[in-house]
Amino acid sequence: MIIGNIICSNAASGLGSIICGIPGHEIEDVRLSDIYIQHQGGGSRDSAAIQPPENEDKYPEPTMFGPTLPSYGFFVRHAKNIQFRNVEVVYAKEDARPAFVLQDVKGADFFRVKAQHAPDASTFALKNVADFSLAQSRPLSDAWLENVAEKKL
Repeated sequence: MIIGNIICSNAASGLGSIICGIPGHEIEDVRLSDIYIQHQGGGSRDSAAIQPPENEDKYPEPTMFGPTLPSYGFFVRHAKNIQFRNVEVVYAKEDARPAFVLQDVKGADFFRVKAQHAPDASTFALKNVADFSLAQSRPLSDAWLENVAEKKL
């Protein structure tokens, strides 16, 4: 699936964007490019620590995870071969959540990604991620991570 050339402003702050399969049934081969999303923001540190329930019986309803997600930009879980190119996420009101949360992901490629983040917040929160790459995404350094149990960038 290829999704691109999107501009969105004043997006609701609670859920952000979701790319989420269910255990054993991954979302595969998604390419996102040339996207700008401005969220309302305002998420708390408590929200950043949320572990959304699986709720497989409610799939694919976005509100199945509750009123908020641990990221303000993209929540990616149970996915394989995901690419982000020229994607920028910002908020109108400071948000303590990371821009990107990846959980149980195999193959995540980020190229020229920009994300606003609060002083104490990370840009990426990774959990059970394999083959993660980040390039030309200032101010973060280029990185390739083979296997990550848990890491924040």
